[in-house]
Amino acid sequence: MRDPLNDVRIPAREASGAVLVGVGSYRSLPQFPCALNGISDLAAAVGGPGGLFAPESVHTVADPESATEVLDRVASAVDQYTDTLLFYFAGHGMRDGDGQLCLALPWSLDKKSEAERTALPVERVMALMRRAKAENRIVILDCRYSGRAMRAPSAFNVHLLTATGQNEKVRTPAEQRNTPFTGALVDLLRNGVPGAGRWLTLGDLYRWIGGAADDPTPHQRAVDGSAEIALGPNRADRLDFARRAELAMRVGWKDPGRAARLFAELVVDAATRAEVQEELLYRMSAASWLGAAGDPRGALARWEALRHDPDADAVEVEANIAYWRERVGV
Repeated sequence: MRDPLNDVRIPAREASGAVLVGVGSYRSLPQFPCALNGISDLAAAVGGPGGLFAPESVHTVADPESATEVLDRVASAVDQYTDTLLFYFAGHGMRDGDGQLCLALPWSLDKKSEAERTALPVERVMALMRRAKAENRIVILDCRYSGRAMRAPSAFNVHLLTATGQNEKVRTPAEQRNTPFTGALVDLLRNGVPGAGRWLTLGDLYRWIGGAADDPTPHQRAVDGSAEIALGPNRADRLDFARRAELAMRVGWKDPGRAARLFAELVVDAATRAEVQEELLYRMSAASWLGAAGDPRGALARWEALRHDPDADAVEVEANIAYWRERVGV
């Protein structure tokens, strides 16, 4: 169904479902505990209180022993849900001899010659999704080489959101609960995006995943208006300035210009609503991100303007003025 106030497509709760597959225990590949945490956290985000999916319609498959176990679960969902069907995978990705993506299972062997036999070719999942009764079909993949899913012949009518491009690998942080990609997804669904609207759509999630400069770049391929499918309510308030600053920092490592614009907007909104020190912090951030985006003169001008603010730390201001003067060459 659609939100009558905009073009967002909201999954019909009674006719929508999700299959979330995570593989963390491997015999021949490095262990990947983040994957199991990922399906647990994502299930709680989409099927928990306030979520758009009914809890009983969110099916998790942890460390499946065979491709058949995964495919049977997907096949059942394909026949059951008529509005929205989501498939998510977290684990290792592999390439077969033809360069096609395979989803690594616990017994998979990390050899191209063995990938198709011991792992799950993503085309088999896509072929099932292709014949799904659901009007909206979504596949989210958090694995290395996940961008290769876009090569799958049966993926043409599926909305794809992948953690990486075709040749990138995913970091598997040993001491973090989630991978950067799934961690960002879960955080967005839990805490929202100030100003993004009432619902968080697939397009919103893609735009705000962000990540460190050395993290793989997520990719999205939409089908018609599939980017407007909502995955959850937006739990953030536009006046949550701290959350806005957090998200601006997140996207800034890959797009400094965007961070500069977001902080500039934040400065305007916070001018009469935020505490003095909080508003000052946003002004300083806006100045620095402007320089990082390639405008050192603009950064210098903004830092020099802060010289006259009695609440600013004079030592910090002068240090930044000196830094940007050096960059400008004056």
